Amino acid sequence: MDAQRRDCLLRAMLKELVGKGYGDASAEAAREAAGVSAAEFEAEFSGKDDCLFVAYDRITENVVRRASAECDQAEPWPERVRLGLERLLWAVAEHPEMAQALTRSFPGIRPAAYERYVALLSRFVPFMREGREYSGVEEELPGEVELLAVGAAEAIIFSEVDAGRAERLPQMLPEILFSVLVPFMGPDRAADEMRSAAISS
Repeated sequence: MDAQRRDCLLRAMLKELVGKGYGDASAEAAREAAGVSAAEFEAEFSGKDDCLFVAYDRITENVVRRASAECDQAEPWPERVRLGLERLLWAVAEHPEMAQALTRSFPGIRPAAYERYVALLSRFVPFMREGREYSGVEEELPGEVELLAVGAAEAIIFSEVDAGRAERLPQMLPEILFSVLVPFMGPDRAADEMRSAAISS
């Protein structure tokens, strides 16, 4: 199976999941939509679940890569966070069906799938660690402050995706940025960054 058809198959499998729910999602329908034969499918995947998990891993890799792409380390930490968050929000807005699979449909399958979602959120924690040093009050911050910051953004994004409003997310960059930065910078400095993001977006 060539890379293009494999990509189509993985996307089709996630669309099946979002459109029909796990019980009715069909690997056969997905492979037919992608022009993949049964033999080709069976050569790479053991079944529907295997294909879904591979598809989910692929989409999470793309999301993390896009959010962290071309970050100039010379830029101040809040600016790098803003740029990464902006890329992430555009990625979600441009592919709302995949966003639904990412945040809702796939994690709801069973505990092992939800663990994949938790692992995805954890991958953004390292991007937040520099905020401790940037805060100037590193010793006073809670031990899980990075995860709390990621969770604040995740809660807003999840809510918008779940409500079918993923396309609005890029417009919400300033307020989501505020929710991410405020644990490290306090409300006044985070508000300054929020206003700056509103002007530049």
